[in-house]
Amino acid sequence: MSRIAQLSLGYVNYEAGRAEVRWGAHRFRYAALLARVRTDDGATGLGVAWAHLDDELKYAEASRAPLAASAIGADALAPFESGRLCQQAAYNSGVARAGSVVEMALWDLAGQLLGVPVYQLLGCKRRSLPAYVISAEEFAFRSVAQFVELAERYVEAGFKACKFHLWGEADRDIAACRAIRKAVGDDIKLMLDPAGRFGREDALRIGRAIEDLGFIRYEDPLTPLDAAGYRWLASRVSVPLVVNESLRWGLEECAAAARAGTVQGFRLEIGRAGIEHGLALAAIAEANGAELDVASLAPRGGLELCLHFALSASPTRWFEHHEALGLEELPGLRPGVFVEGGLARPTERAGFGYEVDWAELDGHCTWFT
Repeated sequence: MSRIAQLSLGYVNYEAGRAEVRWGAHRFRYAALLARVRTDDGATGLGVAWAHLDDELKYAEASRAPLAASAIGADALAPFESGRLCQQAAYNSGVARAGSVVEMALWDLAGQLLGVPVYQLLGCKRRSLPAYVISAEEFAFRSVAQFVELAERYVEAGFKACKFHLWGEADRDIAACRAIRKAVGDDIKLMLDPAGRFGREDALRIGRAIEDLGFIRYEDPLTPLDAAGYRWLASRVSVPLVVNESLRWGLEECAAAARAGTVQGFRLEIGRAGIEHGLALAAIAEANGAELDVASLAPRGGLELCLHFALSASPTRWFEHHEALGLEELPGLRPGVFVEGGLARPTERAGFGYEVDWAELDGHCTWFT
């Protein structure tokens, strides 16, 4: 029986030479938190997620000891059990994000040892997904014409669905939605994600406008703190509401909202929430006829996790494909996800399907072992 013999946590800052993306006061940071697990017979699994921390090096160093206590010695073919123990240890130690990255590495390792892709271990529901597309370019747009041009390019590239954030200004956003719909025609699926920037009255006005335009999703129109506002809005619009990318709502709150018809879907940042939490949310969504949409703006490695999880989750209908201006690429990792003609597929390589050039990755990563 293979057992975990070593756990390393690391941090990669690969910001140099990359385009900077700003959205209002927010700036995308190009940093990744990594976990590497090795067995006593030399097999290796890798987990990757965004860091989003103030001091990644100290965090990675401090996270290793409590997680190693749970991971080392565990059965390498029991990622459910060992992943749960690591998540609990991470939660108790205040390092929950690191727990999710280690959990991912354990699943990658199990797939490597068994010679199968992780989505098959999680419960294969499909082998590909239609992709909707979103681009980091839009954060710099100033005109409706730029959004129309972008939408037309999406369609020419073969995508059948696309999503926009727009400006978070009601009148401008409605005008842009109308122009986009006119440009792409009625057969293209459209989604709007205001990222929680509207108050109730503007959210209602825009919701009714995009209903008329045949949009299939209205994502996070209100702040996640306004649960009462979502109940108010749901009774006044028919466009499906998809919420909770920020993970502010717990599983019980999500279940209650889905049962009541307050929302028709949930967003899931799987690299942050972890696989066990994702499976629980998928079960809630499936039991209540809701959609589960995996937020897939992730670094290479984490991106593959997003697709593998989506392929295994019954209520997932799309893969979110980001034109991320290269922000997702990580030194030493080769893709395990391909999007062609509007369809997302994994490689059939074992684990999460990415290839690792360890020499290149180690040249950019500071590891704590």
